[in-house]
Amino acid sequence: MEAFFSDLVKKVIANYPLEVKHESLEYIDEKKAEWPIDTTIGEVLLKKVLIDERYIEFMIYAIDHLRDNGVFTPEVLTTKLGDGFVRMKDEYFMLFEVVNGRRPNFESEEDLIVIMNGIASFHKASIGIELTNEQYTSFQTKWKNDLQTKFIKLTKWKEERAKVKHPNEIDKLYLKNINTILIQCEKALAIIDKYSMTCEKGAINKTLCYQNFDVKNLTIGEDGNLYFLDMGSLKIELQIHDMRRILNKVMKKEKNWNPKLMKKMILAYQEINPLTCNHYQLLKADLIFPHLFYDVFSEQYENTELWVDANLVSKMKKIITLELSKERIVSTFFLQTKETLNDQ
Repeated sequence: MEAFFSDLVKKVIANYPLEVKHESLEYIDEKKAEWPIDTTIGEVLLKKVLIDERYIEFMIYAIDHLRDNGVFTPEVLTTKLGDGFVRMKDEYFMLFEVVNGRRPNFESEEDLIVIMNGIASFHKASIGIELTNEQYTSFQTKWKNDLQTKFIKLTKWKEERAKVKHPNEIDKLYLKNINTILIQCEKALAIIDKYSMTCEKGAINKTLCYQNFDVKNLTIGEDGNLYFLDMGSLKIELQIHDMRRILNKVMKKEKNWNPKLMKKMILAYQEINPLTCNHYQLLKADLIFPHLFYDVFSEQYENTELWVDANLVSKMKKIITLELSKERIVSTFFLQTKETLNDQ
């Protein structure tokens, strides 16, 4: 470890009311964004956070609110002056308590139940959080606008790839399926137009969403509860967007869209944080919209250097199969379970 980096860490830690067992510093890797450090109060986790000061303050406020309302997430340790972060050489550092546990298994139904219960508790705890107009404006997502922008891009890429004299395998795959995909976009946007105004009239707009469900950002603690480890992606939006994100993530690991697994996950959420049928109509729309298709092809078409790889083509084919099969399954599911998803 370079002496400069060692000195920087020591200067950051010196702001906190604890003492470092200095031998632990030798294990710090300057290329990492976080470092466990052994101290006189136990092990702590130092993180270099790549967000600005305004977002850090919002995140700390959100974490305090969530913890006060029963959500499991590491405590932000404060400095001697009571601050939740340290600024050093134009970089920001935060210190967190360490949570012992294990990473969840997204292929385990038992773990998925814990995850969905945890997400539901997260959303339920955040409803009604008091936010300033500046916070609300800065951290609220523009869902409908985002989907319309994606729809426009998908249409533009269709026009562009149709003009290519020598289309590659990815272009052919895109053009073969894009008309059906665009129809799915239109169906999703039509549902949103019908139901979104109903859901925008109240405290639901003040729900915090986690967004980043990478397995390294979650832990099932020794107490069996789901812990949210990284709050660096928090946004204010409808709860159903987090549900769509986790469902898409799980279904990508399945051979096909799995209606039985989807039902178990949604009902696990519903038992903790019941949503109305209108909300579930919006969830249906968000699931029907081809987010996975858009993501995999945007990586290709928004790159200045286009490249074709056999593994990428195989991945795209799997995504397309998933996208084209799920509309009927999702629509049927919400029709059949209307009685279960009680309107409130």
